[in-house]
Amino acid sequence: MIKEFEIYVPDEKIELLNQKIDLTRWPDEIEDGRWTLGTDKSFLQEAVRTWRHDFDWRKHEAKLNEVGSFKYKTQSGLELHYLHKTSNSKNAIPLLLTHGWPGSVQEFLKIIPLLTEGRQGIEFNVVCPAIPGYGFSDKPTELGMNSEEVAKLENELMLSLGYNKYIAQGGDWGATITKWIAELFPENCIAIHLNLVLAFPGEGDDPMEGVTPEEAKGMENLQKYQETGFGYFAIQSTKPQTLGYGLNDSPVGLAGWIIEKFHGWAAKESNQLVVPLDEVLAIVSLYWFTESITSSARLYYENGPIGFSFNKVNQPMAGAIFENEIARPPRAWAEKIYNIEQWNQYPGGHFAALENSEILASDIFSFAEKLKIL
Repeated sequence: MIKEFEIYVPDEKIELLNQKIDLTRWPDEIEDGRWTLGTDKSFLQEAVRTWRHDFDWRKHEAKLNEVGSFKYKTQSGLELHYLHKTSNSKNAIPLLLTHGWPGSVQEFLKIIPLLTEGRQGIEFNVVCPAIPGYGFSDKPTELGMNSEEVAKLENELMLSLGYNKYIAQGGDWGATITKWIAELFPENCIAIHLNLVLAFPGEGDDPMEGVTPEEAKGMENLQKYQETGFGYFAIQSTKPQTLGYGLNDSPVGLAGWIIEKFHGWAAKESNQLVVPLDEVLAIVSLYWFTESITSSARLYYENGPIGFSFNKVNQPMAGAIFENEIARPPRAWAEKIYNIEQWNQYPGGHFAALENSEILASDIFSFAEKLKIL
């Protein structure tokens, strides 16, 4: 069953947020100006001041509703929240966009109009579901909701909308969900586009065979991430419930946890985020108002180390490789798993739809042109 869903956060919840911000007990800090130990205190204090006094949630709420906000009750009974925007073309290509963590459907607000307005005769009907446990989708009530199970629900959603053939796209956990969709539903998912490509050398293979010097340098991104930015992954994949007691009750704790990712997953060591603070605060607010930080973190526990299989998928695949991405596997590794039709590298980082919406949209259009599916 599909129904329209107007997003509206009651004034009482906004007032409670402000009250809890006012009651914050700030920790001490050994300051180094480089976020070495985590979110910089002075930066976070200013961000929270903006959140408390200047941020307008109603503006962001309206943006989500303007796109088209719906809920779908799956056969299991779990409800998925999703955004759905159609183009004016009767030949529009259905496109499924799946977010990751700490993202949400808000990641796609800038890219959706680019995709639906079209380019050179190609237009898309865009569907952006919130992963179960994220945003306004239902929270799973029992264990087992990993990327494979999410893939099944998202394919069910697409079929319920009448999209029997579609392209799937994703980054972060959305990339693992997209891979599973291609593997499980080749009769429906005709191609996949990834802005985070997960691939590893085969067992017994020389890992450096076919790897270019530039790709070898890009592999250092993952090493740096594992050495300096992997702590959140360890706790979310082992004890997400323990983490939730603090982050679900402290808006400043939640903001510090999420904002750090929009700083740490970038190349430059500066006191700047990779996207405007207002957009990041909108994402933090969605996690706060929906009380979904614990349930969203639980996906790490469900997925384990990577959340996907190494089975090869035969549908055409496009990889949009952003040079500051957490993981940049060599193409030679990816070719063992994917049927690569397009492989392009761009400046930018992990949050491609937010940071580089026009570049990402252009890459998706180029891929669709190659597929000749109109």
